Amino acid sequence: MNSNLDVTRVKAVFLADTHFHVERPPAEEERLRHFLCLLEQIAGVPDVVLLGDIFDFWFDYPHFYMKGYNQLLEGLDGVAAAGSRLHFVGGNHDIWAAGYLHQRCGSRADGGPVTLELDGKRIRCTHGDGLLGRDLLYRAFRAVVRHPVGVLLGKSLHPEALYAFSTWLSKTSRESDRDEAAGIERKADRWLQQRGEAPWDQLVIGHVHHRYTTEHQGRRMSCLGGWFGPLHFAVWREGALEHHTWLPDHSG
Repeated sequence: MNSNLDVTRVKAVFLADTHFHVERPPAEEERLRHFLCLLEQIAGVPDVVLLGDIFDFWFDYPHFYMKGYNQLLEGLDGVAAAGSRLHFVGGNHDIWAAGYLHQRCGSRADGGPVTLELDGKRIRCTHGDGLLGRDLLYRAFRAVVRHPVGVLLGKSLHPEALYAFSTWLSKTSRESDRDEAAGIERKADRWLQQRGEAPWDQLVIGHVHHRYTTEHQGRRMSCLGGWFGPLHFAVWREGALEHHTWLPDHSG
């Protein structure tokens, strides 16, 4: 994305898989700077959808929050203050985002998939973990940790133990679900062709870190690229989803 994109005609922005850490290495500080510049540019766009794994780890503890994300949260505060509606869909890395984060962002409390109505079309937004792959063990485990009982179990663990567990879970999911580009596209094509009468016109997912759009019988599915290498995101403008890349050399 560069300064030539007219954000006044953009109705929604979709972002996923920035994977910012609590303790960031120097290379990640540069990515965060570009992400904050992007947030400044899109502030005021009617809908901003965070499609999971924005945080490489997040857990809402009862009595404290994770302070390493202050810059990022303040950037999101600015987007909300400009009038944008923030939607946060939890990913497999920030699967436990709950009360504090949603209260601050003004997003739905459950962190589940959301559906937007844009230009007469239904846009379904979900993270996408477990969607294209056939890892039944990971899908079952994901259902458990999203369940209220799983959340209570997480709260009973020491933060360091929970962080180590989450790191293992994230690594496991990457190994089981992350495919080469051709494999992702083949699975996306097949998945969309098997949907039948889905209650949406466009599905938008993250997780796979590969930018791709496929269409079948009038319905479209778009996979967002991540923020490793090219810095990808998407916008909804003039009745369609467009893929874009943030160009650091043009970010000022």
